[in-house]
Amino acid sequence: MALWFGLLLLGAIAAPSASAQTAPQDEAAQWEDVGQTGFGTKRLVLASACIEACPWGELGDFVKEALAPDGYEIILCRNCNRTEGPRIVARASYPPPLVEDDLRHGTVRRVRAKIDFGITEASMLVWAHAGQHIYAKDGPYPDLRLIARIEDPTYLLVAVKPELGIKSLAEVRERKLPVRIITDFQPTVMPVLEYYRLDRKSLESWGGALMPPRDITADTPFDIVISSLASPANNPESAFWTTVTVGHKLQFLDLPEDLLDRLVKDTGMVRTKARWGLLRGVDRTIPTVGRSGEVIFARTDMPDDVAYAIARAADRNRGELKWFVRPYSIDPLTVADGKGVPLHPGAARYYREKGYID
Repeated sequence: MALWFGLLLLGAIAAPSASAQTAPQDEAAQWEDVGQTGFGTKRLVLASACIEACPWGELGDFVKEALAPDGYEIILCRNCNRTEGPRIVARASYPPPLVEDDLRHGTVRRVRAKIDFGITEASMLVWAHAGQHIYAKDGPYPDLRLIARIEDPTYLLVAVKPELGIKSLAEVRERKLPVRIITDFQPTVMPVLEYYRLDRKSLESWGGALMPPRDITADTPFDIVISSLASPANNPESAFWTTVTVGHKLQFLDLPEDLLDRLVKDTGMVRTKARWGLLRGVDRTIPTVGRSGEVIFARTDMPDDVAYAIARAADRNRGELKWFVRPYSIDPLTVADGKGVPLHPGAARYYREKGYID
């Protein structure tokens, strides 16, 4: 996640693409020489993310610390994030140029080394491997392999200001309400906007707007929030939920059954319930959908003993996961589940030895 899902479609829908956002510094000065790296050196470069509680960033710290006792030095690429991680790992390429969003979150250097393995969101790994959604134009990447799945739940929730007086998002279009909607433009959210025909052009014609959650404060004017990153955790991608629910009285809406079914079918999310008190204003159990899963992943060229060591180290140190900004966990029943992405043979050997898989 990190930025966790990285505002996946924001570049295409709401703002200039990441490649078009020029970082305000000389590109030559961005490089950091890290010496010799690669599978033969035990100095591996991991596609990670920012130091400011970005999920893929703090999971990078977890992997780095977990592997240190085994003699591995893990070098974190702090800007191998957003949608780029699976591409960079699949292509064994160098980190991309820094963009403004990297600098905003404290990443000012990029390592001068090819990427060996990575961390990303579980669905994004599936999409990249299969060439779907955001990877439809450049994928598939069939050489990607799962090493470990780490659980990390968030919910799809819709919240509105009570003064709007609406019980369904359908009323926005019916009444042509000039509402300002905070949303993250992810593939797990776009079906909701499409279902209610809340496109940017229509909203703007009524005086409304679609707004990214970036830089949201308690004073930011808004009317509705639609996001699949709902969580009380303070990582950059979810923290705005705490900001808006603490700063405003909000009413949470139910979504119709046929839309929830579509979200499960088309996005890979699962049916779940947001329970009382998840966020301020959640005053009942809300049937919805959610997603859970970040992944440590690699390519087919990673030696089996290296993948084995990574899987073993993550499992051995899984108790440390609960102490991060997001309370991650490793479930032996799901750690090897790539949802269609093959498990690396080295990781598979470790999980068979532990009895996690047959």
